[in-house]
Amino acid sequence: MLQQEHGVKESKTYFSESSMNRQFSFDLHENSLIYRPDNGEEYGIPWKDILYIEDRSGDRVDIFVKGQEEIPIRYATDEFTRLLKKICLQLSQIRKESFYAQKFTLTSKYLLHMSFVISVLVLCLIGSLFAGKALFFVLLSLFIPLGIMIQRKPISLTLHNRSLTVRNLLSQKSIRYDEIQDIDFEVESNDYGSTLCILLHLKNRKKITIKKLNNIILFFIMLQIKLNET
Repeated sequence: MLQQEHGVKESKTYFSESSMNRQFSFDLHENSLIYRPDNGEEYGIPWKDILYIEDRSGDRVDIFVKGQEEIPIRYATDEFTRLLKKICLQLSQIRKESFYAQKFTLTSKYLLHMSFVISVLVLCLIGSLFAGKALFFVLLSLFIPLGIMIQRKPISLTLHNRSLTVRNLLSQKSIRYDEIQDIDFEVESNDYGSTLCILLHLKNRKKITIKKLNNIILFFIMLQIKLNET
């Protein structure tokens, strides 16, 4: 049986500041999300009125609500990943009838970036042959770890009724839902910006990091729907 959080057990306030020093806060309740912008008003949003959540890479996620403007939750929000996970857990409870087998792929921008990196590596190796075998083997020894890292990155994930298919560059594997211990959000930050990721914790203590995925939050919710059944 999965040891996971299901539903909101108690209210907690999460605070956020925008780049213009405007403060927002969010409360989670059993039946609704409470949103307080800096104008002092308070909006109670029933979970069923949330249409979808979209990641704005590097900055925030936007919650789209029936009949209202979207609500931004910035990565800089206190306990952002915990807040986002709790929201998604609530949605997985009320959207469980919406599950259907579907495939999620990397963003076209990231696929283009990967293709460029692989092409550069291959061209450098081919070019080094003309400069001598010594340079070729030096570059090969440097590129092998990078190649292994690229190969291990998931490029597509397909949700089936009983398992998740993870496809890498040269191979694919199937993971049964009962092999997954838990899933979490994480924000990776570097000199180029911040990226929203999903961490799959397997029962064999291995971990799979998923990022740069189209509809990454929808993937989390749909996967959680299946985990709720195990």
